[in-house]
Amino acid sequence: MGLNDTRLEIEEMIRNDDLAGLLRRTALIHGHHCVGSAMGVIAGHYAMKTRGVAENTGMEHVIAIVETNSCFSDGVQMVTGCSFGNNSLVYRDYGKTAFSLVERSGRGVRVSTRPDLGDLLKARNPETQELYRRIVNERDATPEEEARMMELNKRHCFSVLEIPAERIFKLEQVEAELPDYSRLLESHICRGCGEKVMETKAVKRPDGYYCIPCSGEGYGQLDWAGIRCGEDAG
Repeated sequence: MGLNDTRLEIEEMIRNDDLAGLLRRTALIHGHHCVGSAMGVIAGHYAMKTRGVAENTGMEHVIAIVETNSCFSDGVQMVTGCSFGNNSLVYRDYGKTAFSLVERSGRGVRVSTRPDLGDLLKARNPETQELYRRIVNERDATPEEEARMMELNKRHCFSVLEIPAERIFKLEQVEAELPDYSRLLESHICRGCGEKVMETKAVKRPDGYYCIPCSGEGYGQLDWAGIRCGEDAG
């Protein structure tokens, strides 16, 4: 047993091409099964296998650069082991269903959806499409209808796993610019609220340090629309 004991099962799934097992694991953080997270699983597996990588100790030797904050990114995180918490997930707000898997040297691969993908991934069941529209766009459905949609989605996304990755994604070799390794930072006590705030986010004033809310400075917020700043982040 080595440093990577916590990911042994996932690494085994990657080596054995067990996409269904990886998708079931993704649902643990995503909350349900859907085509978007299935695409993330396929893309993550495709990149890991292409680079000959299965292990990831979470020590920033392997970096994932995601270009969307949709369901897709949860599949990528689960398969690659790169997350915001271990500082090996970089988010670039491009709004594209794509990600790059790179090693610390900056060399790696970028996986992106094919522009001619068309309706390949769409559910062929009209009931699924109607329920999805009502639940996601209109927020107008009963709990029973939502449960029904979840079940239909689950069946569909497992069938999507059978489509070869090459039909869904294009893959290219890349050299990416990466942030430095993370480092330990000091914290300061906010003069306003008395809470600790990390050094890089503390606002220095003549009388001491303030957190962003107490200072009145603008902040960035990542939500469903991407990164928004200032009043737009409300």
